[in-house]
Amino acid sequence: MERFWNIIHYFAYKAEYKIHLWSNKINPILYLYKLSFAKKHFKKIDINPVNELNNAYKKTDIVGISGFFAGNLMNALLFFICFGIYCIYNGLKKDFLINSVYVIIIIGIISFISNYFLLFRKDKYLKYFKEFDKMKHQEKKKWAMISLLIFGGVLLFLVGSFAFMIYRLNN
Repeated sequence: MERFWNIIHYFAYKAEYKIHLWSNKINPILYLYKLSFAKKHFKKIDINPVNELNNAYKKTDIVGISGFFAGNLMNALLFFICFGIYCIYNGLKKDFLINSVYVIIIIGIISFISNYFLLFRKDKYLKYFKEFDKMKHQEKKKWAMISLLIFGGVLLFLVGSFAFMIYRLNN
């Protein structure tokens, strides 16, 4: 379970970093930095804003912005799974026994603690990232597709369970 969850986390990180690199190509703010007066200004103060931005996203031993987004995505994924189960439970019972706000808070805490132990405790994810970086290209493609299917499946599960709960509570 831990290895599988770390594989999904790794590919969430990789996908987010690639999206960042792609968005830099169409980012209108970065075009402003290419104007002559901006280049002169940043050269005078010895800063390259494009490099600074890219360095903030890079994976380091200390979590960068991409790692932060991937970690939060993993929290959301686990939250969606738990909330989907809660929606199915409410649909089957046809009754709200507990105030939903408390349930959402409890599910959020459970998601955060579970991800802490599965991914972040003693920097487990860094060990797994190093291992996954050494994967063969074909195996990376396979696991990237599996990760994408997991994300899509969890979202479908969340929407389906919510629709099931609404249907059962209204009938």
